[in-house]
Amino acid sequence: MTKISLTPVIDIVFILLIFFMLASNFNKVGEINMDMTKETSQSSNKETKIIKLLIREDQTVLTEGKVYDDNELLSMIKVAIKDVQKYSIILTSKDNVTYQRFIGILSYLKLNDIQNVSIGIRKNEVKKK
Repeated sequence: MTKISLTPVIDIVFILLIFFMLASNFNKVGEINMDMTKETSQSSNKETKIIKLLIREDQTVLTEGKVYDDNELLSMIKVAIKDVQKYSIILTSKDNVTYQRFIGILSYLKLNDIQNVSIGIRKNEVKKK
């Protein structure tokens, strides 16, 4: 009785596996650019203080004509909401701001116990050809 050796078959399978792994094109994780410069918001209650933050690509945030870096942002928000019962923070972004930067600011505010954060969006636009 002759025995069949599986060693050459296993060698061929590994060579094919290596070949297909090297020949495959894997998708690379990229960043999503968000353009949300025009926000729409409606407030139903006049007593709610609204703080609009415009996130910029140079690691700064613009609000009420003043520019704050990420370190100053938290202290500015805490001062603004200190004497207010209800507040709402609306985040928008400038052109070329990455999704990672936008979510980073959201996470930063959540970690520092800032509530009522909304994302400002633009109305749907029809592109002209």
